[in-house]
Formats: sequence, C-alpha cells, structure tokens
Amino acid sequence: VSKSWLRLIADNEHRKKLPQTLSGFFYESMNHERCPYTARHFTNVTGKGMPLVSPTFSFLPQCHDVDLLDCCNGLLLCRCYVSRGTFQFHYAVCNPATKEWVMLPDANWAIEENHTACLCFDPAISSHFHVLEYVEEDEDSYVTLVTGVEIYSSETGLWTLHENGWNDEVVISLSVNRRSVLLNGFLHSVTPADEIVAVDMEGKKWRKIPMPDPDGDIGIIHQTQGRLCAFNVDPNDILELSIWFLEDYDTDNWILKHTVSSIDLFGRKKYQLDFDYQVIAVHPECNLIFFVYGWHNTLMAYEMDRKEVRVIRKLGHESCLPYLPYVPMFSESLPDGCWRRRECKQEHVQWCTNKKLQNILEMKDNKDGD
Repeated sequence: VSKSWLRLIADNEHRKKLPQTLSGFFYESMNHERCPYTARHFTNVTGKGMPLVSPTFSFLPQCHDVDLLDCCNGLLLCRCYVSRGTFQFHYAVCNPATKEWVMLPDANWAIEENHTACLCFDPAISSHFHVLEYVEEDEDSYVTLVTGVEIYSSETGLWTLHENGWNDEVVISLSVNRRSVLLNGFLHSVTPADEIVAVDMEGKKWRKIPMPDPDGDIGIIHQTQGRLCAFNVDPNDILELSIWFLEDYDTDNWILKHTVSSIDLFGRKKYQLDFDYQVIAVHPECNLIFFVYGWHNTLMAYEMDRKEVRVIRKLGHESCLPYLPYVPMFSESLPDGCWRRRECKQEHVQWCTNKKLQNILEMKDNKDGD
C-alpha cells in the first residue's frame, strides 16, 4: 500500500465519509493444542481481502484474556479478565474503528452469580450507550428465573437495579446462539414460552410480544430495516424455516415474509436449525440472511427476494458462536464524559477513552505527587 493511500484511508475525516453498513463478523476459535487456546477473528462480509479491523484489540488495557460478548451499532462489549485462573473481570466497551474504549465499573454481583450482559447503543437516539444485565436466580438445576435487570448508563457512569416488571416469572433464552435485539429503545429477548420480553433503557417500561407462530419451534429474533424479525421451524416439517416480520410494532402484527427449506439452502442436505446450521444475522438494510453451517462452519448468505444462495467462506471447524455482526462507526462515538477514574485502595487506575489520554493523566498524577 502506498504511503499516500495509507494516509488517506487512515484519516479520520475521510473515514467518517465511508459507508456505515454491515462489514463483517467478529468470532472466536478454540484449539486446545494452541496457546492460548482461544483466538479472535474478523471476516469481511465479502469473505475476501484483509480484515477491515484487527481482532487483536491491542488498544484495550492490559488483561489476561478478552471475551467478545456483544456488538451493537459499531460498539463492542468485551469481558476483560484480570489474571489467569480467576473469574474476576471488568466489562469494556470499545469502538474498533476508532480504538476508543471505556472500562466499566463493577456491577453489584458476586463472582458465583449468573449474569448475562447485552450492549445497547443507538446513535440515532443518543451518543451514550447502556449495558444491560439480566439478574438471574436459579430456581432449580434446570430453570433460571430473571428477577430483574441491572442497567449501566455511560451518561451517569452508574449501574441501577430494577426489579422484574413483567409481572410473572420469566426465563430468558440467551445462549450463544440466542442474541437480544435493540429496537425502538427497547432490548428484546426470547423466552421458552414462545414470547418476546422487552425493557427500555431506564427500566421503566416493560412489555411482552407474542412470537408469530405459537406452534413453531426454536424461536430466534433479529432486526432489519427498523423492524423485528423472527425465525422458527415448522413442527410438522423440521427442515422448513419460516421468516416473520413485525409489521406493526404497536399492535404486535406479524406477517410471514418468507419460507425456505434447508434442502434448498444447503444443496439437498437435510440440515436442521440449531444442530447443523445457525442464523447469525440479517442485513440491517435488505432482506439478506447470514448462516453458518456444516463441519467447517461455512459462512453463507441467502437473498430472500431472489431466492439466491451465496457461499462466502469457510470459517473453520474450530470457530464457534457467537458470530457478531459488525457495522463500523468511524465518527467518535464515545462522549468525552465517558472516561472515568476509578480509585482503588493500593493504586489509582485511570479509565478513559484511549491509551494516549490515560498516559497523560498518569504523567499528571506522578508530577502532582513529586
């Protein structure tokens, strides 16, 4: 790459003018013969060329390991482990395109407690983000009930606890292949009871949305073109996948958008959803569905309108869920007020939006202490 071209594509003002659409997927792979046995990857949505962003996240503060948890409108939620052999960690929210990052203060849970975190960020509504944790309680060895939500706001820098406002016991289906969806200021999650539960970012508004087909099996939700979409399998034909769009958000009016057989998708192979293939994303701007299927975890796209299938690339059998769709945000996404200083008993740790600012603050503290 020529130096002039490198300067052009690295310039922040030029990058802000680039199209901000689905660019690829973050994911991890596991190999116990490798040290470390987990590795992070990014694949472009075309499956070709050098990765748009580096998956090393070398700009994050020093930590033993990093888990990728969620991605939302250009920001990424990570779990940064403090050291080897410990469950102690901090949440970090970062913008891989600008290398901004924020380390969150600890929430109000013990290490042994269950906690599932989701990132919520909509730049069309606010420049601030939220991280929502479902507060869970083990009812027995098989059922985990949601007793409330704990919400972090980058605007206040605080976690707030809100009791369950759905008025009954709720179980959230949030395994690695069940992602929550942020839409209209609400975080939506699927329950095993064939319904979607939603809560706003202030923990004040709670609602339920019935799944489109109560007899359907394996409910999954995504969002596209400003609408919620749901996927399920016909219980009478486990090879047929149904795609529904929530046409009217206020009245819970679903329409059946499309049906397709896995035989047509995967070349006459009788693949089953959740066993042989996964729905990992829907393009935010068109009717394009992304799947990962087979032993080699092959990334594939299906265009509903044209009924066309396109194989993108093999991600490798060591790759694993979740596959996080990434829409880059080249403008500065984290407000200046997001960085914070966290004081510990033995040391002062600077939490800020980038390492350069962190170093400046540390130099100032050292000078003041002389």
